[in-house]
Amino acid sequence: MGLEVQPEMVDLKSQEEIYLRLHAQLIRSDPLRTSSSGNRSLERDVETVMSRVKHEGLAFLTKTLPKLGKELDRALVTGRFTASEVFASSRGRSTPAFLQAYFNLVFDEDGLLLDTAPVDAIRHLRQVLLFAYKLEVPYSVEDEARVIESFVTTDQELELEPSASLDELTSLMALITLKVFYGFDHKDIMPRHGPGAVATGELLEEKWKFSRLYDAIHQVYPYYNYYVVGGASELSDRLDWYRSLTRLKKGVAKVCLVPKDSRGPRLISAEPLEYQWIQQGIGRKMVAHLESHRLTMGNINFTHQDINRSLAKISSANQSFATLDLKDASDRVSLGLVRRTFERTPELLRALEACRTAETKLPDGRVVPLRKFAPMGSALCFPVEAYLFWVTIVSAIVISEKLPLEKVGKRVFVYGDDIIVPTEWATLSIQALTLVGLRVNEDKSCITGFFRESCGLDAFKGEEVTPARVRTPWTGRSSDGSALASYVALSNSLSERGYREASEYLWKLVETTYGKMPYGTSRASYPCRLVNDPQLALALNRKLFRGKFNSSFQRLEFLLPRLSSRKVGSRLEGWPRLLRNMISPAIDDPSTIVVPRSMKIKRGWTAVG
Repeated sequence: MGLEVQPEMVDLKSQEEIYLRLHAQLIRSDPLRTSSSGNRSLERDVETVMSRVKHEGLAFLTKTLPKLGKELDRALVTGRFTASEVFASSRGRSTPAFLQAYFNLVFDEDGLLLDTAPVDAIRHLRQVLLFAYKLEVPYSVEDEARVIESFVTTDQELELEPSASLDELTSLMALITLKVFYGFDHKDIMPRHGPGAVATGELLEEKWKFSRLYDAIHQVYPYYNYYVVGGASELSDRLDWYRSLTRLKKGVAKVCLVPKDSRGPRLISAEPLEYQWIQQGIGRKMVAHLESHRLTMGNINFTHQDINRSLAKISSANQSFATLDLKDASDRVSLGLVRRTFERTPELLRALEACRTAETKLPDGRVVPLRKFAPMGSALCFPVEAYLFWVTIVSAIVISEKLPLEKVGKRVFVYGDDIIVPTEWATLSIQALTLVGLRVNEDKSCITGFFRESCGLDAFKGEEVTPARVRTPWTGRSSDGSALASYVALSNSLSERGYREASEYLWKLVETTYGKMPYGTSRASYPCRLVNDPQLALALNRKLFRGKFNSSFQRLEFLLPRLSSRKVGSRLEGWPRLLRNMISPAIDDPSTIVVPRSMKIKRGWTAVG
């Protein structure tokens, strides 16, 4: 089977064939020209990929190659490559025979990391091995059962082991929490809806018509203040509605499984509508507070990843900071730990518990109680867990090193579950996180060596080695706007990294399905081939697309394909419509609603960006 670039011959329904061809192009790119001396090892590598895909299917690209990629990353951290679990070793060497031309540039015969290892060789190895790791492939019934069982088992394990060390640690955590949240008004919130599904099933504008009153929430956030916009006037006008609300003591969340990557589905909690409404309000309030408080500002981040990414890159050169990775981070934050941490702020704790669903419904119909505070999907998950990670580590260092809180707190950085600490504090941090019931994935944590990863950035010796990754499955449908956006971005990313042949293969694949793609700069508002010069983009587009001069804006425009979300007209009326108009961002058109995950392609007159 030849692998020359002929996308017009590719069966668009065969994703396996497409990704096989892409991997062959990546291998043959050979950025360090190792095959220029007649070395045929790269062709043997291509033959290996072809053979193993033939026998193992797509899983070889999405699971086996990434496993070797993770073994490589581990070796970059520890300084030694041990025999691979998935590939045979080269004769007389510890490193794999597969891609040996590049592995031999990075490690010696005994698997020791070479001081002279070229960053370009490491970057190329990671590009080939990890390219399909994040591909959202269909998952099996067995994968689903495994993820659900892990969720249930993990929750059952959440029991804090009593000890004097835990008491000392959580006592200081509670004291610091009092300082951080002193003056925090949990009632001064602006509730809103989240983007995801809800356990109670409402869709689109149905979300603005509340139909349940949960006693736990009502005690802290009265419905007549937080679920209506007109106060007493609205209630008197909608008395029948208020009386018709179904009264319930508590709500039940719902477990949903969504495609994640080659490892299987991601488990998300869909919260009841009325819970999600308040969770979003208090969650956003906590985010704003933590990003502006003097003790946590710049150290607990939710809006921007720049600080963590910059520290990871710098530390890959000077080793000043370590990156820590948590296993099942959201699912291991126990309610017991949250209660201990917020015990000195009882009103805030009461609000957090009022907005927390204590039970969830599994896909098989079972309803199970939850020991965790909040699974992923709750709007309180990220704000609370990020703060807990920070305060746990900071408290442990203050106790152990007898350092002032302000000094320690400004050297610990958290973005969601991405944690960065000074390298000399890494062991103490791991011990503290373990003490409160969390589990550090030491295989993915970067403490030694010159490799660091955080917030999607991978770096080695101060240089970025983040691979371009395919995520969205190729459907071959000319109406699939999401795939168009994804593969245009991937094509540009591969080109930027020097993989011209792989990039061109993708461009021809895209243009076979969607038609000619325009040119533009990184500021373009349409999917395009990226160039640096807007004048060059203008000149190239003249040859491809019909243009006209817009006298109103004094500019040349072209009839180009653009991406937009599908919208439908609003049918809300009365008080629910007013509530929606008041809560929605000012940039939104109140007469329409956006249908989630409905990217469409439409041609329109557009200026070159």
